Amino acid sequence: MSEIDHNSAVKRITEALKGPVADVYRELIPAFREFKGDAFYDAVLASPDMLHGCLLIFRKRREAFDHLLVDDKGRLVNDDFVRLRCGRSVHDIIAMIVRTHAKRQFRQSLGGDPNDAASKAGRLYAAMNEYLIHEWQVPLVAHYAPMPAAKMRELGPALLDLKTADEVDAAVVAAGGTPITNSKGTNGKATVKALAPPAPEPILVENNSREHDFWWETLNDPQVRNALGPLSDNDKRELTAAFCSISEATRTTLLGGFSLSLFQGAVLMTKCYQGLGRASFAQVFGKPGSPDTVKAFAERLKTRNVTSRMDLNSLARTVEANVSAMGRPNTRAAANANAARIAAQ
Repeated sequence: MSEIDHNSAVKRITEALKGPVADVYRELIPAFREFKGDAFYDAVLASPDMLHGCLLIFRKRREAFDHLLVDDKGRLVNDDFVRLRCGRSVHDIIAMIVRTHAKRQFRQSLGGDPNDAASKAGRLYAAMNEYLIHEWQVPLVAHYAPMPAAKMRELGPALLDLKTADEVDAAVVAAGGTPITNSKGTNGKATVKALAPPAPEPILVENNSREHDFWWETLNDPQVRNALGPLSDNDKRELTAAFCSISEATRTTLLGGFSLSLFQGAVLMTKCYQGLGRASFAQVFGKPGSPDTVKAFAERLKTRNVTSRMDLNSLARTVEANVSAMGRPNTRAAANANAARIAAQ
């Protein structure tokens, strides 16, 4: 296969993402049909939740994209590291998508052109673009933004050892920066949408209306139903609503931290919901939730050898056996903290 130059490959990939790839997503997720033309591509790249969800859907329903995942001879490619007809592999394309998303986020939150190394956005991007390669990094991109560029260069490949938002935030603090959890979102509505963990209510509703389809479809999957046992439609509606309201800490520490598929995420979250009940589930995994409790639970699951390779039935049994030992947040303290936060706004 002859080598395809970088610009030609990027053009081919971008055209495919805006055209036939977007069409597949519109077929899989009816809510996406409201996005016409390039609007789908732009909306996904602007939203970490949508982008992360779309990448998870690709992993879950890869067969729907088979007609696009072919080499220069038209043969199906199942390996992420084998070059496709466009001259790049799935691994390369995902890295390109993550980097494009990061550029948009950095332009928005830091200012300047991320392609210009003299700008603030450009300095940070240049310091880390080599290590923006994995889909699990998408929920972390906003957390990378406050990291001083000098510290980012110092980290180099060690950046990939920071797998959760808490770990990135701790590195930011250690470098003298201010993590986004302390941001007031003073740069306007767009910055709040991209960076502030508790998004404004209108945006939260918009995201949930699309995310609803992801979770509903997953809960109806035969493999998931087999692992969870009988669920009524009312049960699934209640679970879907709860999953659409989980906190960023839950997404990054549990779902992203273990690199779980949507199938695995649904099983884990369902067993937590069934074990805790609606109120306690919301206190721990909802917004604002209890990040410390989520982190402690994740550490407990690690000691039980939970990984993205665990089958759904084993995962269900493991979570069910350990959720009862989960510490509960101090409800009174959480209420007081929430009241203080609201009063300060």
